[in-house]
This record gives sequence, C-alpha cells and structure tokens, in this order.
Amino acid sequence: MNYTAEEVDKIIVTGQLGNGAEEGCMTCPKEYPLEFKDLLSYREYKATGVCQKCQNKIFKKLSK
Repeated sequence: MNYTAEEVDKIIVTGQLGNGAEEGCMTCPKEYPLEFKDLLSYREYKATGVCQKCQNKIFKKLSK
C-alpha cells in the first residue's frame, strides 16, 4: 500500500524482516526499532542508510 506524506505520522523500522532490506543506520550502532518522524525522513533513510537521530545531527550542522 502506498501512503502520501500527509497520511503518515511516523514510521518504525523493526529490523524483523530478515531479508536484508533494512540493515539499520550506517553511521551509528544498529539499534532497533528505528523511528522516523515523517515519510521524507524514512525515504532519506532508504536512500542513505542514515537513521532519524543521525539525520537530525547532520542537517542541523548543515543549516548552521
């Protein structure tokens, strides 16, 4: 099922798929569940492998 950004409150990645599709964060220890505040953040994770916590740190530094 496809959702729009307006329909998603948060996304939780449990790492329980077992198919290697969701390997955890590439910049910090792989801790599950990974929570994302919105669909855009989750899509960023799927593209880069960076969790919400690390995205917040990275984009905060870039915005200064």
